[in-house]
Amino acid sequence: MRPELVIEVGVDVARDAAGRWRHPARLHRARTDLSPTDVPLLTSPSP
Repeated sequence: MRPELVIEVGVDVARDAAGRWRHPARLHRARTDLSPTDVPLLTSPSP
């Protein structure tokens, strides 16, 4: 996979007992002002 587009998403911080997100992420907008190289790499989520 080769990233070609940066998007902005919104997430709720609520998690269930297993640590899964309780609500889906929502697409806000495409970030045409950014390239994939401008965005830091995702690291492991904190528990």
